[in-house]
Amino acid sequence: MEKWDVVIVGAGPGGSYAAKTAAEAGLRTVFFERGRKPGEKNSSGCGLGQRWWRDFPEVMEAVTRMPSYRKVEMVVINMVDEDLRLRFRCGTNGSDLCAGRFPNRKGMEGASVYRMDLDPYLAELAVKAGAELRTSTLVTDVIMENGQVKGVRTERGEPVYAEVVIAADGAMSTMARRSGMRNRWGGGCTNVLQLDYACDEEMMDDVIGDAEWCWFGGAVGYQVNFRSSFHISVGGGWLDRDLKGYRRHDDLKSLIDVPAFQAMCRAVKARPREFQAHLLPWLKRPVKSYTGGMMLVGDAAGFPCPLEAEGVWHACYSGKIAAETAAWAISRGDVSENALSEYEKRWKASFLGKEHEFGEEFVDIWEGAIMNREKALEQLQLMLEFTMLQPFSIVFDWADAHMDCFNHHLRHFLELAPQFSDFGRTYLAPLARGVWPSNVKRILLMLKPRIPVLRNLSDRNYFRVMARLFRQLAPFLDPTAEQDAPLPRGSLEKRGGERR
Repeated sequence: MEKWDVVIVGAGPGGSYAAKTAAEAGLRTVFFERGRKPGEKNSSGCGLGQRWWRDFPEVMEAVTRMPSYRKVEMVVINMVDEDLRLRFRCGTNGSDLCAGRFPNRKGMEGASVYRMDLDPYLAELAVKAGAELRTSTLVTDVIMENGQVKGVRTERGEPVYAEVVIAADGAMSTMARRSGMRNRWGGGCTNVLQLDYACDEEMMDDVIGDAEWCWFGGAVGYQVNFRSSFHISVGGGWLDRDLKGYRRHDDLKSLIDVPAFQAMCRAVKARPREFQAHLLPWLKRPVKSYTGGMMLVGDAAGFPCPLEAEGVWHACYSGKIAAETAAWAISRGDVSENALSEYEKRWKASFLGKEHEFGEEFVDIWEGAIMNREKALEQLQLMLEFTMLQPFSIVFDWADAHMDCFNHHLRHFLELAPQFSDFGRTYLAPLARGVWPSNVKRILLMLKPRIPVLRNLSDRNYFRVMARLFRQLAPFLDPTAEQDAPLPRGSLEKRGGERR
């Protein structure tokens, strides 16, 4: 009977990094890949954010030498109107704070790379650490004994036993379903459509530079740029919309039809070469990530970021924590469900857990605002007027005297603002709970000199007054409350219906 300490299903980023970590911990480890080699799946590439320099610096050093690598230091935002005309373009490339964020001065430096380059490298790290890789092997079932996972079974019927199984088998995780952890995602999964293009490398350097591109408004999608190629992708709607007849191909066609996108394609001599489609979890919160004898990592656990759906860092990070938990549980001789609950405690207390604290708010913003074309176009008009109020725009508005131009735009901005206030109350106000208390105090202290009746109070008493004031205003700030309802009796002592 074949028996291992750890069996890992999947040799993508999460599975390979789990295998590397487990092998380095001295565990007898094997990991399975259904393809002929890691990175062979129908998904072209990925963006790796700045935090890779903090958490996986050795990987990022290797990434910079890969054939498809393009450095990313900014994102170009393109917003188009209902007629697909480019109306707004801006870039984000960090501040001096970002530049000094990490000791190696890689504060805003990320990377784009093809999975066909990244995945084999990560798998090789695991093999060098002592893990065994088996390719062209499809794992189709789990071995259960007394309600606990004891191993896996391949499509050829071969049993492979283990103390712990780590499932890194993607969005539709067979391991999660066969173990009874869940059936299907329901609406929490998106169908990502991608079109991959080959380009001229020198022209990419001249036109694209060190940037990713995003498209919003009348057409929505993101563009990941590699050394001599790029892919465009649409996938921001959930599967429950597709089941009701929503045609996601139309989203891809709208992006291709944007004249500014076509101009960019001509400039870099872009040639479409492959259509791709894959499923991606996009959840308000990850699913339960463990059961007796098994843990889920990466897409299998629903770990992609709920704000922008990047999932490779999340896969590697969760794979590392899962392997460390496996080593801890095996050393104690207890791999029961109760013991492996330690995994969930660990990832929730880590950077990965902090990423998902605002999952519900982030997904709501996408579903109700960004993927809602009507709302997105309203925001576009507001953003256009907001940009016209800054000095660079006013200087070049020659329709009238410059101060009159400023006032025209200010009046239009104020007319549009009520539409945005609804958006702010519904989607942005819930994020206020994430603002650091130190920043809240700093903002309040900036206001203090501007409030004559309060400016002479001590800081301690000033904060007490402001706290009582916000408690009194709480019923009015609640977006579900009646707008004209009077303050409830004793509101100074109440918040959310409970006495304090």
